[in-house]
Amino acid sequence: MKKILIFLMLIISSIAASATSYRVKYDVINQRSTSFIVKVEPNRLTIGSNVYTLRQMGTITNSGLLFNSYTYGSGYYGLLAISTTSITVEMNRFLKLAGYAIIINNKLYLADKICQ
Repeated sequence: MKKILIFLMLIISSIAASATSYRVKYDVINQRSTSFIVKVEPNRLTIGSNVYTLRQMGTITNSGLLFNSYTYGSGYYGLLAISTTSITVEMNRFLKLAGYAIIINNKLYLADKICQ
């Protein structure tokens, strides 16, 4: 009985750990603050209050950064890419921003990873 309970706990924790949430804090293209949540689950994507189906495509390497790439939605597919490591962007001499790079349909955002 103990082994079954431990096995079930492992399965539940692995399912819960597979969902990752990000708090988007900066729109790099428009150079302004923004705030919404992006939650990536195995088969579902939530951007703000909108929910989409999700399909993982693979990884992309660009300028030394590694991104996990996804398509989302049905009919018209959107593109989502999330960097696997945090980066620092120097906006000007006085402003440096750090976070995960998130690309949503050719728009670049910086985000903080939220504890799962």
